[in-house]
Amino acid sequence: MGYYSEYLNRGLNAEQMAGERKRQLKRISELRGGRDVLVYAADMDKPNMPPAVLNIAYSDLVPFHDQLSNLNGSKLDLILETGGGSGEVAEDIVRSLHEKYEEVGIIVAGWAKSAGTIIAMAGD
Repeated sequence: MGYYSEYLNRGLNAEQMAGERKRQLKRISELRGGRDVLVYAADMDKPNMPPAVLNIAYSDLVPFHDQLSNLNGSKLDLILETGGGSGEVAEDIVRSLHEKYEEVGIIVAGWAKSAGTIIAMAGD
C-alpha cells in the first residue's frame, strides 16, 4: 500500500489533507537544502478516465507556468508522476524550468512514461 493510502485511511478531510501535503513538501524542500519544490502529477488511479486526460497536455501549460511563477529560488525539485503525453509540451516545460533555475532536480514518484521520461532525463 502506498503512502497516500495511509493518509486516506486516517480519515483526513480535504483541508487536513492539503495541510499535510504542504508539510510534506516543506519537509522535502528542507531535506534538499531549501530548494523550491513543484509537483506535476497525474492521478494514475482515477477510474474510467481516458488516457489523454491523465497525460501531459497543452492544457497543463497555463497552470504549470502559473505555479512556477509563484516560486523564486535558484534551484528546483520537480516531483513527477505521469503516464506520458505530448513531447512538445514536455519540451516547453523543460525549457521553462531551465530558463528560470540554475539547477533542476527531478524526483520520479512512480511513473514517468513517454513525455515524462523526456522531462526526467532533462534534469540535472
